[in-house]
Amino acid sequence: MKRIILVALALTVVGMLQAQTDEPISQRIEVTRQYVPELEGARKIDLKPQMTDTVTLKPDIKYSITPMPWHSVFGTKPIGAVGISTAEYKREKPAYLMVGGGYPAQSTLDFRLGLPVGRDTRMGFYADHYGQWTRFENIFQQKERGYWTENTIGVHVGHDFDRRSLDFDFNYGLNYYMLLGEDIINTGLSATVFYNQVTTSLVFGDTFTDFSRFNYRVGMKGRFWGNLQGDTSFGNPLSDVFADFGWKWGKGVMLVGIDFDGWWSSGLYDWGIAFEPEYRFEIGRFNIKAGIFAYYDRYRYRCTSGKYSDGQFYILPEIEASYAVFDALVPYISFDGDVASGDYLSLAELNPYMYGYTARPKVADIRGGIRGDAGSVVAYDAYVGYLVGALPYFTSGDAAMGFGGLFSVSLSPVNWFYAGAGVEVRLPFGLGIHFGAKYNSYDTAGNMWSNGHGRVGMGIPDFTVYGTLSYNYRDRFVASVGTEVFGRRHFAACYDNYVGLPGTVNLKASLEYKTGHRFSIFLKGDNLLNQRIYRYLGYPDLGANVIGGIRLLF
Repeated sequence: MKRIILVALALTVVGMLQAQTDEPISQRIEVTRQYVPELEGARKIDLKPQMTDTVTLKPDIKYSITPMPWHSVFGTKPIGAVGISTAEYKREKPAYLMVGGGYPAQSTLDFRLGLPVGRDTRMGFYADHYGQWTRFENIFQQKERGYWTENTIGVHVGHDFDRRSLDFDFNYGLNYYMLLGEDIINTGLSATVFYNQVTTSLVFGDTFTDFSRFNYRVGMKGRFWGNLQGDTSFGNPLSDVFADFGWKWGKGVMLVGIDFDGWWSSGLYDWGIAFEPEYRFEIGRFNIKAGIFAYYDRYRYRCTSGKYSDGQFYILPEIEASYAVFDALVPYISFDGDVASGDYLSLAELNPYMYGYTARPKVADIRGGIRGDAGSVVAYDAYVGYLVGALPYFTSGDAAMGFGGLFSVSLSPVNWFYAGAGVEVRLPFGLGIHFGAKYNSYDTAGNMWSNGHGRVGMGIPDFTVYGTLSYNYRDRFVASVGTEVFGRRHFAACYDNYVGLPGTVNLKASLEYKTGHRFSIFLKGDNLLNQRIYRYLGYPDLGANVIGGIRLLF
């Protein structure tokens, strides 16, 4: 559920309900939508991706701009290990397996198994793994071994009751990240970040695709985690209970979402309640979404010594509008916003080497642009926007120790101007071209970890430029080569306050050959120019690396 918030200023924003279907990707070009694996029989279920892209995917979008190497707390992570709905399997092919390895030492695995337990009942098991073990060189040319692995196993059970369904999912994850450099922050943790987590969800209701009848959906989700080394000082179980409703009203659709979510830990907590009614309709070539958003948040700070912070209550209008002059020319404008959780696990998805938690990050965003699709040959989106809010940033240790170690986390006020465009061209004979760019200019004046221009070290590149050339021969042989150019990035560091890293170029390529619908061989290469690309300050990504393997439906 996309939650929306009004920051202290009276900003008008527009959001999305959990009840609604995915908004067209052309409206939010940075957002990754649902994907469908290329091998027949594999479908993605509503499981949050956790790891690297381990399946060749055919996105149902026309274009996207990749925000790497910076991740927004509001953005979708790069599509990860694929979850496969067992309901979509043909009985003669109930299982999917992807397994691979690479250099430097890497290993990856996706496994999905659907059991034939009845016409209206489905059950499946899944397992995901990614790991790497290699020697990294930090900013001061100190070489250290670094290990990174994420693992998940789970079960999904569902049953269809005529037009509605009941779905249950349960999974266990184990993540291990080795620290580089020395940790000067006295947290009591060892030289590794090593924790497990349990996630479960239960949802009953409609799919919100047929509004000729009243739709509803209710559900609950929970997530718990613990450090296997006995340190649970940052443990905070998460819970989410929601109810969504939708029905046809006049010439449009009315959607209403109610959501309660929060986390609790050692007498500390953060919980919030959201209420979101929204009406969608079309008038000729106009497409309009209008509604309101009401949100109440209560956060108890550790530093208040038992005192409670005041609750914050927001009510705001929301609106988005577009006008289709014709398919290839669709001007649009939106006022948008979001609020995210500041719990440990949510922030650790941005930076697993951090510790602690924050109040809820929040933004409000105004955006306008032009998008279009010309005869399924050229698709594009050009946009400009301005964002204000409070975003998390991670402060590293002392530069004299080579950075690395653990990061503390804080929120910083942000004023952010951005502009960008993405284009995809589909040429004859299986050729395709995909390119785009985005420019970022942001200011965080008044933050102690800012430089003289008021820019806090969030790791956001000044700009990104990318391009990909692909070739597909009869869906049997697929090849692509592409590059990503990242501008200068800025980080926060203890005692040094502010550290800038130069821009980088990432050259990548991939090959895949299919013998049929059930078997393929793939090979991918990344950072082929062996550039120093940093995930976080003091934590370089892999240098030149390749990974290959097989995909199999059986």
